[in-house]
Amino acid sequence: MKLPDINLNSIATLTEAKNVIELLLKAYREQQSQITRLEAEIARLKGQPKKPLFKTAGNTSKSSVTFLLSVKKKWHKKSKGRLPIDQKVTLPEIDTCVCGGKTFKLLRSYTKIVQGMLFIRNNVSYHGREKQCLDCGKTHKSILPVELKGISFDPNLRSLISFFKYGCRMTYPLIHRMLTGFGIQISYGEINQILLSNGDKLKSAFTHLQTAGVAKSNFVQSDATGAKRKEKHTGRIINQYIQVISNRLLSIFFITRSYNAKTLNKLLGTIGIQKPFVSDDGSPNGDSCKCKIKQVCWIHEIRHYKKLFPFFNSHHALQEKILTKWQHFYHMSKQYGSDPPITATINKKQEIESLFDQITNQNTGYDLLDKQLSLTRKKKDRLLTFLNHPYLPIQNNQCEQDLRMFVIIRKISGETKSVRGNKSLERHLSIIQTAYKQGLNVFETLHGLLTNQLSPAVLTANIC
Repeated sequence: MKLPDINLNSIATLTEAKNVIELLLKAYREQQSQITRLEAEIARLKGQPKKPLFKTAGNTSKSSVTFLLSVKKKWHKKSKGRLPIDQKVTLPEIDTCVCGGKTFKLLRSYTKIVQGMLFIRNNVSYHGREKQCLDCGKTHKSILPVELKGISFDPNLRSLISFFKYGCRMTYPLIHRMLTGFGIQISYGEINQILLSNGDKLKSAFTHLQTAGVAKSNFVQSDATGAKRKEKHTGRIINQYIQVISNRLLSIFFITRSYNAKTLNKLLGTIGIQKPFVSDDGSPNGDSCKCKIKQVCWIHEIRHYKKLFPFFNSHHALQEKILTKWQHFYHMSKQYGSDPPITATINKKQEIESLFDQITNQNTGYDLLDKQLSLTRKKKDRLLTFLNHPYLPIQNNQCEQDLRMFVIIRKISGETKSVRGNKSLERHLSIIQTAYKQGLNVFETLHGLLTNQLSPAVLTANIC
C-alpha cells in the first residue's frame, strides 16, 4: 500500500498538522486491515482454524446503549389471522342432569380450536399385472399414475424434503435422521437427487418471477454476498456471488461469477432497467448501470462518516455534529417516503433539499470529513431521487434481510457442489421467500408448483 504524499515543509498551522496526522492514521488503519486479511488468507491456505472473535464491552458505544435504554418497546399480541379448519367434530352433550332433569335451555354455543398435524408413514405398494393380447400378441401393463413414473418417493415427500432443506434450513443429516425416524428408507444421495430434480421442476416458476414479477413491480432493489462452489470431482473451490433482486413482495436470487453493473444489466433485462433501482453505492449503481432512475442507500452513505475514526477530540466533535445532522435528515426523508404529504409536498421537498445543501456545503476544517462531504455532494442526484418518487425506499435494508436466509444456509451447509446445485438453490430460495413475503402458505405453494397443481402466476398475483 502506497503512503500518502505529504510535504512536511508546507505545514504552517496546528489545524494542518492535525489533518496530516489524521491522514497518516487512516493509512495505518488500512494497512493493519490489509495485514489482518492477508494473515487470515494464509491461515486458510495452511488449513489452520479461524481465530475466535469475542465482543468486548468497549465495542458498544455509550450513545447506542443509552438510545436502546431510552426506547421502550410496548408488547402487543400479533394477530394470526383466521385459522383454516381441516375437520369439524361435534362434542357429545349431557342428556341427564345430576338432579335427574332431562329438559335444558340453550345458553350459548362455543368453539375450541386445537392445532395439530398428522405424522404418519404412507408407504404404498402398487400391485399391477402385465398381460398379452391373444389376437395381436401386444403386451399391456397396469396403468401407473403419471406423477409416480420413474420415482421411488411420492410427491408429498419430495416437496417436504425441499421445504425442510430451504424453508427450514435443515442439513442432509437432519433430514435423513427425521425421515428414517418415521420409517422411510432413504440415503443422502437420494435426498440430493430429489432436491436437484425439484430445482429443475421450478424453472418455469423462476422464469415467471424474472419476467412477470419484475414487470409488475414499481421498483427493484439489489444486493449481493459471497458464495462458493466446490467441484465434486476435483475439489477446486470457485468463488462466486449470490445476488438478489427484490422488493417487499418479490425475491429473485441469482448465482453469478461476478458482481458488477454488466452482470446486473443482464439480470434485470430490458424490463428491469426501466424500473427505479435502489442499491448501495457500489459498482452496480455506477455509470455503467443502464437503469435510468437510481437511488443510493442512505444507510451506506452515512456509514462512510462513521468510518472516519478521528484521533483528536476536536475532530471527533465535528464528526458527531455532522452525524447528528445526517440522522435528522435521514428521519425526515424516511417520513417523506413512507407518508408523503399531499398539500405540502413541494414545501417538504424543498426543505429536505435545502438541508442537504446546508450539510454538504460547509467547511469544517477536518480534511477527511470535508472530503467525504464533497463526495456526498457529488452524488446529490442519486441520493435525492426519492423526492420525485416518494414510494422509493431510501435504504437497501430489504435486500440485506433477503440475503440473510442464504447466509444462514451458507454457514450451516457450506458451499454448493455443482452448477445444477446452484440452479436448485436460487430457484428454491426465490419461490420460498416470495411466497413468504406475500403471506402464502409456503409448503402448499411449493408443493403446488412442483406437482403442477398451481400456476406460477400465484407468485405474482399480489405484486404491484
